[in-house]
Amino acid sequence: MKNRRLAAALGAAVTAAMLACGTVIPMAEENAGEDGSYEMAYVLSVRDEFLRTLEDDVVAAAKDCGVGMITLYAGSDSQQLINCVQAANTMGKDAVIINLNAAEDAQACIEAAGDMKVVFINRVPADYELLSENAAAVASDEHTSGTYQGEFLAEYFKEKGQTEVNYVMLRGTGGLVHTDLRCEGPVKAMEEAGLTVNEVAVIDADYNREAAKEAMLEALPELGEYDCIISNNDAMAIGAIQAMQELGMDPSEKPIVGIDATVDGLEELKAGNMAMTVFQSHEGQAFGSVMAAINMLEGKELTDGTDYTVSEENPYVVYVPFIPVTPENADTFAQ
Repeated sequence: MKNRRLAAALGAAVTAAMLACGTVIPMAEENAGEDGSYEMAYVLSVRDEFLRTLEDDVVAAAKDCGVGMITLYAGSDSQQLINCVQAANTMGKDAVIINLNAAEDAQACIEAAGDMKVVFINRVPADYELLSENAAAVASDEHTSGTYQGEFLAEYFKEKGQTEVNYVMLRGTGGLVHTDLRCEGPVKAMEEAGLTVNEVAVIDADYNREAAKEAMLEALPELGEYDCIISNNDAMAIGAIQAMQELGMDPSEKPIVGIDATVDGLEELKAGNMAMTVFQSHEGQAFGSVMAAINMLEGKELTDGTDYTVSEENPYVVYVPFIPVTPENADTFAQ
């Protein structure tokens, strides 16, 4: 009877934690681990075009590694994200992989995790000092993503004999480290290449295709002269392309550059509507995160079992490389 009461109490606590978290993928869809394997949770803040694929890859990587995995969805809400981390702890998970809503949520997530190992995936904390042998990050080096865009644009305009460039920036979600770096990188790279660079407009679109399309439908008729559109991701670049097409404009006339090399992004690239993108390996980040969690639990090097490297800035940050993609090598990245 005592064991039954204990099991009932634990079950009630887990249910309460899951309800507090918000939307949880049903337990029937939980990725079951092998007998005696580690049990983990993946907590994510939003399901955009890239992150939905990343979510699938985290579940697949866990299955390949024999790890049990459940996904908890916070719906772009920082408090819900923290609640989901607490829910994973209440469930007795060994580790939690977290896709942050905002960089400043990292400390609260680490505290909510308790004795679980923590891996931040794709979106890193603003303060790397928070990371330790119990909390790591697996992402791609955002110092290079925007740089690749800027280097491409610098070569493009130099070949045209143009030394001054007016740009429109499609900016992703504020409060994220990689948003800032993706905005800074292209401009810095063009300036370092000797170009004079002028900002025409910065348009916030939250990494969302529809938001970018609506914003560009409103902005394009009033923008004046611009030479290129720099987008923090492919989804917003595609939104801009769709807006231009609705307005009877040819998106191939001025270079539009994105990041992520999504399926739709590669299609626009091959169609000539987007000039270049930057491949971000969702499979690599997913596998690297699951392996990092396993390695922390087993006291091994974070990158053990992978071919990735740790950041020179911090040994608890694992980098999966970005790769620039143009029409010439787009087929290499087709999924």
